[in-house]
Amino acid sequence: MKTLQEFADALTEVQKARKLTARELADSVGLSDLSVRRILSGQTAPRLTNAIALASELGLELVLVAKGVAQAMSGAPKRTRCVVSKADGR
Repeated sequence: MKTLQEFADALTEVQKARKLTARELADSVGLSDLSVRRILSGQTAPRLTNAIALASELGLELVLVAKGVAQAMSGAPKRTRCVVSKADGR
């Protein structure tokens, strides 16, 4: 995940699959209903502790990994640098 919206979408997907309302999720993690709705819609960035709490309540784990590992996990092609020059000097 690279964006706030991707994070929000991942949480929302699991929330809907578990048939939890924003109110139920908010009550279980100690946040306001409005805060949870704004986080799930991608309108606001949660504090790290709140992001961890929401993820945990939904059965997810928030993990930091090296960019190279994240690219390999996502299947994204690794970026390489390429220098092109004329070898014959013309």
